[in-house]
Amino acid sequence: MLFTIHKPILKTCLTLIFGFIFSTSLSQSVNDYRSVGSGNWTNVSIWEVYNGTTWVAATTYPGQVAGTNNISIESGVSVTISSNIPNSFNSLTIGPGELLVSSDSSLGTPLITLITGGSAEWTSNNTDLSLPANASVIIDGGNLVDSNPCNATKRLIIGGVIYATCNGGGPGVDYDFGDINTGGGTLTVTPSANDPLCVGETLNLLANAAGAGSSEPTTTFSWSGTGPGGYTFSSSTENPVINTGALATGTYTYTITITDPNSNTNANSLDVIIANSPNVPISGGNKIVCTGGTIPALTVTVNAGETADWYDAATGGTLLLSDNISYTPTAVGSYFAEARNISAGCISTTRTEVVLNASSCKIITNRRITYRVNPN
Repeated sequence: MLFTIHKPILKTCLTLIFGFIFSTSLSQSVNDYRSVGSGNWTNVSIWEVYNGTTWVAATTYPGQVAGTNNISIESGVSVTISSNIPNSFNSLTIGPGELLVSSDSSLGTPLITLITGGSAEWTSNNTDLSLPANASVIIDGGNLVDSNPCNATKRLIIGGVIYATCNGGGPGVDYDFGDINTGGGTLTVTPSANDPLCVGETLNLLANAAGAGSSEPTTTFSWSGTGPGGYTFSSSTENPVINTGALATGTYTYTITITDPNSNTNANSLDVIIANSPNVPISGGNKIVCTGGTIPALTVTVNAGETADWYDAATGGTLLLSDNISYTPTAVGSYFAEARNISAGCISTTRTEVVLNASSCKIITNRRITYRVNPN
C-alpha cells in the first residue's frame, strides 16, 4: 500500500485496555443475536436469539425491532447487508465470519469489533456503510478488506462524515482501510479512572486513545466534568490528575473528546464515585470471660453501607477478620475495629478499641446447676 506525505503516522497497536474492554468472551444477555447461516441480514432464518436461558430461532432479524442487545457473526458465515437497519443495538462482533456490504447501508451501533478471522468487505462500488457519531470500529485480529478491487467509492461514514475510503482517495479523505487495519481501528477513546475514591485521594483520569490518528502530535484532547454542588471541570491534558480534597461526596461525570489532525472526533464518558471516610465504629462494650468459660463475641456498630475489619493494633497490625461487625477472639486482650465503606473502600481515620478481660468468677451451686458469677 502506498502512503502520501500528508498521511499521519499511524499507531501500530492498541493499548492493553482494549484487549480487556473489547474481549469477546462476554456472557450472553437477553436479546443477543448470533448468526447460524449465511444470507442477507434481514433474512430472519439465519439468526438465533438468546432468550435468557438458551439460544432459539429468531422471529425478527437483529435491529428490526427495538431491544436488540449484542450481535455476533459466527465462524464460516457470510452476512450481507444492503439496507438501513431501523433500530439501534449495543455492539456487533464479526469473526471468524464476514460482513459483506453490497449497497448503501447503515447500522445503529456504537461499536463494531473485528476479531481474528473476521472481516468486513465492500463488495460493490459506490457503496457506503454508515455508523452513528462517536461509533468505533475496533480491529482485534480481523480486518477491513482493502482489495477486490479497492477504490474511493467504497466508503466508511461515521456521524455523517466520510472517515475512510478503501484506497484513501476522495475529497478531504485522509484514511484508507489499510490505515484502520494498521492503527487498530478508527479513532476512539475509552476513558477510565482509579475510582471509587475517598475524599482527599488523587483521581487519575485516563483517555486510553487508540486507532488511526490517535498518537499524532497535533491530536487534541478535551475533558469536561460535572458533579455535585455545581462542580465543573475542563482540561486539555490527555490524562489529567485531580485532587479530590475539596470535592463533595457523590457521582461525577467526566467526558473526553479526542480530535485528530483531520478533524475526526470521538467522545466517551465515565462516572466517578467519591465517598467520605466513615465514622469510627461504636463499641458494643468491653467483655469479660470467666476462667474456663465461653469467650463472648466483641461487637461494634457502623452506619448503613459500611462494614468493620478487626485488627490486633490501633494502627497497622495484623488483620484478624474482615467484613464483620462481630469478632470472637481466642484470647483476652485489646482488639481494634476499623469501619470501611463497602462501595468505595474508604476507611475510618481511627479504630475503636474493644477489650476482652478475664476474671475469676464466683461459683454458686445447687444440686443440679452451677453458676459462674462475675464479681463486677
